[in-house]
Amino acid sequence: MLNRNYIFTDISVSKSEKNLALDKIAELLAGPMNLSKDELLDGLLKREKEGTTGFTDGLAIPHATLQSLADPKVGVVTFDTPIEWDSLDGKGVRTAFVLLTPDNSKNNIHLKMLSQLSRNLMKEDFVKQIQDNLSNGDNLFKIVSSVVNNE
Repeated sequence: MLNRNYIFTDISVSKSEKNLALDKIAELLAGPMNLSKDELLDGLLKREKEGTTGFTDGLAIPHATLQSLADPKVGVVTFDTPIEWDSLDGKGVRTAFVLLTPDNSKNNIHLKMLSQLSRNLMKEDFVKQIQDNLSNGDNLFKIVSSVVNNE
């Protein structure tokens, strides 16, 4: 689900706005994940209209189900400055965990992925590891892999 090529660190966005950040996420992940940027962005924006995916502690979990996707994928994008995201705690987001699942998934894998990641994001030590490694893609890969690749 998570591949080292799906992790991008210290990304700049021209304005600290959620929609611009989502556009940047779609631009970054479309190529390595072999997806259409437009489909990816549309999926992320559609989900965001249902309610914010901004969590707490500078973290967000934007997610989407996509018709063109065969297997679930997870990406991680960190930003060089906090992004306004309408987060639950009102703070800006520095790290986005992007969860993508096939539209035809019958076993609600996206809910399982969300649940697994959300549980870990409530653990202070996990969040601290993420926050301490915002600029280190290799370390982020190890930290997040331990959660999403080893269900």
